[in-house]
Amino acid sequence: MNQAWELPRPAVTASEANMIARDLFGVEGHVIELGSQQDRNFLIDDDHGGRWLLKVSNSAFSEAVVDAQNAIMRRLHEHGLNVPQPVQTVDGGYKAPVELRDGRHFARLLTWVEGRPLIERSHLSERTLQSIGELVGDVSLALVGFAHPGLNRSIQWDLRRAGEVIFGLLGFVRDHSRRTTVEKATLRSLQAVNPVADKLPVQTVHGDLTDDNIVIDDEGRVSGIIDFGDAADSWRIGELVIACSFVLHHDPSRPLAILPLIAAFDRKIGLTEEEIGVIWPLLVLRGAALVVNGLQQVSIDPENDYARNALEREWVVFATASHHDADVMTAAIRAAIRTDSAPLEGWRDAVPFIQDVREIQEVVLGYDSRTLENGEWLGDAELVETAQLEAASQKGLAVTRFAEPRLTRAGVPGPEEPVNVPLFVDVASSSPIDLIAPVSGRVAADGWAITLTAGDLALVIEGEPRGMIHHGEVEAGQRIATFDGRIKVWYVTADRAEAPQQLPRFVRSSEAPGWRSVFLDPAELLTPSGEHREVDPNAELERRGRAYAPLQGHYYLRPPQIERGWREYLIDTNGRHYLDMVNNVTALGHGHPRLAAAVADQWRMLNTNSRFHYRSVAEFSERLLETVPAPLDTVLLVNSGTEAVDLALRLARAHTGREDVACVSESYHGWSVAADAVSASVSDNPLAEQTRPSWVHVLEAPNAYRGRYRGAGAGMHYARDAVRQIEAWSAEGTPIGAFIAEPRHGNAGAIEVPDGYLLKVYAAIRADGGLCIADEVQVGYGRQGDVFWGFEQHPGVVPDIITVAKAMGNGHPLGAVITRSEIAQSLAAQGTFFSSAGGSTLSAKLGTTVLDIIRDEGLQENAGAMGQRLLEGFARLSERHSLIGAAHGRGLYLGLELVRDRITLEPATAETRALCDRLLQLGVIVQPTGDRQNVLKIKPPLCVSTASIDHFLDALDTALSDAI
Repeated sequence: MNQAWELPRPAVTASEANMIARDLFGVEGHVIELGSQQDRNFLIDDDHGGRWLLKVSNSAFSEAVVDAQNAIMRRLHEHGLNVPQPVQTVDGGYKAPVELRDGRHFARLLTWVEGRPLIERSHLSERTLQSIGELVGDVSLALVGFAHPGLNRSIQWDLRRAGEVIFGLLGFVRDHSRRTTVEKATLRSLQAVNPVADKLPVQTVHGDLTDDNIVIDDEGRVSGIIDFGDAADSWRIGELVIACSFVLHHDPSRPLAILPLIAAFDRKIGLTEEEIGVIWPLLVLRGAALVVNGLQQVSIDPENDYARNALEREWVVFATASHHDADVMTAAIRAAIRTDSAPLEGWRDAVPFIQDVREIQEVVLGYDSRTLENGEWLGDAELVETAQLEAASQKGLAVTRFAEPRLTRAGVPGPEEPVNVPLFVDVASSSPIDLIAPVSGRVAADGWAITLTAGDLALVIEGEPRGMIHHGEVEAGQRIATFDGRIKVWYVTADRAEAPQQLPRFVRSSEAPGWRSVFLDPAELLTPSGEHREVDPNAELERRGRAYAPLQGHYYLRPPQIERGWREYLIDTNGRHYLDMVNNVTALGHGHPRLAAAVADQWRMLNTNSRFHYRSVAEFSERLLETVPAPLDTVLLVNSGTEAVDLALRLARAHTGREDVACVSESYHGWSVAADAVSASVSDNPLAEQTRPSWVHVLEAPNAYRGRYRGAGAGMHYARDAVRQIEAWSAEGTPIGAFIAEPRHGNAGAIEVPDGYLLKVYAAIRADGGLCIADEVQVGYGRQGDVFWGFEQHPGVVPDIITVAKAMGNGHPLGAVITRSEIAQSLAAQGTFFSSAGGSTLSAKLGTTVLDIIRDEGLQENAGAMGQRLLEGFARLSERHSLIGAAHGRGLYLGLELVRDRITLEPATAETRALCDRLLQLGVIVQPTGDRQNVLKIKPPLCVSTASIDHFLDALDTALSDAI
């Protein structure tokens, strides 16, 4: 073992460190020791509010090494990077020798880099990983051409010496099984790296850009770099690999989470082909080096808790890297950052391996299947797939799609990406299957697996053969064997086929591009049309941006491509099921079969506008009126909530003869000119205050949680102020013609309108000749559980006009205004009212069916029960997570408000955004709302189940622990 690798930390205490800082740098104060593998680091808070880092370097580090580290820090600072800077000693230098009990060391005082180490954040979002890749790239660019004699050093973290270090310290791995695993993985990785070692670019590197040494700010953004103790000349690619390595212990189940980091670095640097080819083998070597070095350090420095606490996560880094096939991971990396990768070529001039004269029936098991219906794919996968294959085989030769993410294997939402991409095809026939050699080659049998090898490729068939199997050499077109009913077929590189029983069946979608480098589509050997078109969500997103105006927006930085839904699930093109906790438009849930049947039936019969005479429009209007108090007796049908609000404002103006409208702050009512004018939310319209017309008057939002008045009695205080303001406007000559508000402030985050407020304000508006509009577009239609309409939660409150949409059509454009007939008649002088689709035969039939389903399936009652379960869960979570400030709402219209401080109520805006990103990875779709964007809006389909509620609470618990 190289003695230079035995580097116990300097023997210096915190009090001695304070004296060193005082005597050499003129700084003293409160001292806290920080962790380090081989040096000693101390945080010093002086009496003047300053913060400093005293670093006592290991005695093995020469003066030239220390000078080189100082020079690198200055270099990076000059390039605009936030790094520590050396502080002068009282004698004018930037380092000073100190004699300690264990020898001579160099001490330095460095400026303090504010922030917290990235390691404190257990989850790393894609945004964070991208910024890390950019940071590592910036460091590499800044150090191009940098040279210093102190950098030509032999250290155990230099990946060029990984083999020497690992085998030199392997004896410290006491566990025999682990030692064998490290040894074998190291040998495999060195075989991949050594042939190209001389072609890998060399330059100065930081050498330790890990989560211990990358600093983030309060918003979670990467903000600085610390600890230059491992700076040296080494492979440039090593800088990237070291940064990738720590990601593996943060998210070991998702090894390719490193792709955004690699891609960002590549955009800065431009990786060579040789560098791309060694990233994964070097990750394995880095992990092995961490394991052996960590165990050695604990052996020679038993009191080093920093090193001891890192042992298990260092093993996770190695185990994660070594567990995955390096060739496959390399291919996945190359596919993610290069578009010109050469595809694997199959056999030329091959004949079909099944020469069945019947037509080939493609069996679709992915998101676009039309034969999988009504959630049946959530049953037993083998049974469902067998049924699909048997049905298709009655019409011809049934063949599944290669590498198609299967719904049948995706399962319900969960924290992990499903393993559902097949690397084989299923073939089924209602008669025996004769297997034909597609090319000349050699046949071998292993149990029920038959392998035909020809050149660099092989065909592997798994099934139950009938009779004899032809072994040995075969000619193209020769029969090999006959199978009963169903077989699985792999088309793979010959080296993989040497152990056919170990061939993978299903892999994750994120890893599939790597596996496609060694697996081909067997259906190519049956018919050229057998391969399905793969979906690239990123390309589709770019396509959307070109043709569909980007101002219409989308959720998430890199959203999944959602193409299917079922009940409370949204399903992407990879078959992954996400729990939909935000979609209050589809109140019944997605893909409801009863609604789909009603729509299809009506389309076949008739769809036309409401100026024709038909029954469904009257039937639907009657059903709506059954849900409201008697004074409300007239329905007008429109296409959306925005149109409903716009029409309500027009009705009020026509009835009262007044233009002026009152609304409340933080509200949202729609996007039309009139609806936007009365929308005070700056999160939806940042220019709301500047563009508001003079006829709109804004009342303070009655928020009893964070507003001016809080707690019990807040409603009466807010009402008093609102009534005074309404009276003042009237006295000024602008009496209010209409007051519009949600009975619960949905856009603000399901905030309760406190008791007594609406009753008093409605009375004041009406006393002055105005009308009251209840915007129920979001909060009504049974969503709150114990009431059908939001205004019903306020005793004595009955609006003059109700606006409603969203849930009415379960995603179909359908809205309504419900009012009194005399108010509706006020518009007659301006002509008749007409909406082409609002009262169409289809819209009316659909609207009635929605009401039927809500009633028949007890969805309003379910909303109440599931909402209570959520609130109870939030209460439990708030005991463990201080970020939870309050849970607002009732039923399935809830808002979870996140704050950094429960006293000051400082909004946790960045944390809320990070939480949503993390929940998406855990299989849950939820979004922020409110002017501060710090409230999770929680409004799932009313059919949401107990299991889904519990999954959401578990995921939220994990996300609150991981992402914040």
